[in-house]
Amino acid sequence: MKYFRNLWKITTAYLVGSFALIQFANIALPYFEVEAILGLNSDLFMRLLFIGLPIGLPIVLVIGYILNKKGVITEISLDKINKIDEGSYKQKIAVIPFTNLNKDDDGAFLVDGIVEDLITEFSMIKEIEILSRQSCFDYREKKYSLNEFKNDFGIDYVVSGSIRVISERIRISVELSELNEGKVIWANKYDRVKEDIFDIQDEIVRKITISLIGEIELSSLERAKRKPTENMNSYECLLKGKELHHKFTKEDNQESIRVLDQSIKADSNNSQAYAWKACALGQAYGRGYRQDTDNLMIEIMNNINKAVELNNNDFEAHRMLAEVHLSLHDFDKALDHGSKAYLLNPNDPRVSSVYGEILIRTDNINEGINHLEKAYELDPIPQGQSTSDRRIYALLTGYYFSNNIEKCTDLINKIVELDFKSWLLSYDIHSKNNVEINNNAWFIKGLEKFKNIDINLEIDRFHLNNSILQSELENTAKEILIT
Repeated sequence: MKYFRNLWKITTAYLVGSFALIQFANIALPYFEVEAILGLNSDLFMRLLFIGLPIGLPIVLVIGYILNKKGVITEISLDKINKIDEGSYKQKIAVIPFTNLNKDDDGAFLVDGIVEDLITEFSMIKEIEILSRQSCFDYREKKYSLNEFKNDFGIDYVVSGSIRVISERIRISVELSELNEGKVIWANKYDRVKEDIFDIQDEIVRKITISLIGEIELSSLERAKRKPTENMNSYECLLKGKELHHKFTKEDNQESIRVLDQSIKADSNNSQAYAWKACALGQAYGRGYRQDTDNLMIEIMNNINKAVELNNNDFEAHRMLAEVHLSLHDFDKALDHGSKAYLLNPNDPRVSSVYGEILIRTDNINEGINHLEKAYELDPIPQGQSTSDRRIYALLTGYYFSNNIEKCTDLINKIVELDFKSWLLSYDIHSKNNVEINNNAWFIKGLEKFKNIDINLEIDRFHLNNSILQSELENTAKEILIT
């Protein structure tokens, strides 16, 4: 590895320099009045030199290591999660939508899809932080200025560019800019055949990452290489299917599934097509676009399992499996798949969110809250949502488990559309801490909103890993709602 090669160079240089210094001292000492200047005779000076030089080597190596690596980097494996350094600052970047230089909008999905893939690749590198796809694309939708964008999200660097597709060729211009001083620190242009798009993406990610933090462990960059298919038709259908999925309508959902089926037909080994089809089917399930829920769940699981079968390193599939097993209250399997998803992609807010939810239900409360806070920071308003409510619901649950009444109070007052879980947990934590809330607006609103709710069913959806707590919450809800 390059870091250790560099340290070896430092060691070699130090040893050569030390030998040269000793030789110089042997020759020069007789000509200088060392004892008069330093209070040492020549023999004592040489003995101290021989003692001091070996002691100095490890000090120099430690300094070189810190400067070279710019922080300690640990290796990640699927068997074990190494804790990502706490307290060390990570550069935060955003990849804003590239300019579409094509004559019409037909290729817009390809341009946006390539940008989304770049965001995903960056998110799998743990040494940096990347703003979520939704937040990055908000730059275009909300017509931010770069300064507003920087201030709202705390961005250090922005990646921007343009794409033009001409027949079977693709031209990409890309640059990395430092936002505080507005300087471009890296830029390049690519004019290649479309089939080279994955190589271009790899090079962009590698060059920008190295520009930001220097050379890093190969494991981080290797993990980011997720070439889904050699078939460009399959890849373009995948991107089109993802774009339709992001529109969150029944019609677009149906079309997304149809297009993803085309991607699978073009390449039956495209694991991401199966993963995203499962995601689209999950959207149909969650939003009630289809009524055959039993068959739909079977179809979802078949596609997820196929994605994992084809590529066990597909974080999307492991994330979805974590969500499914959490909903089924199989916490061991949920934790297994959630940890794998996190290992593969530590910066994806969807991964951080589901992993955090699992952790707080498996007695890793503080760690779970950290992941939920990270998801909130990188992706305050998730795709398909108009508010931060979903993130706040999850965070409030975490702070309920940590008995942090101040945080729960703050969060309940930020919720736009009150949900039953947040309402009941907020009531329960205030009640247990003897805090009067009967006159609070959110409490009064909940009494009216949830008076006819199926209490047992809704509390089952809290996905609690504690039957005693579940029973206590059921009794509490009945006491205040059933009069």
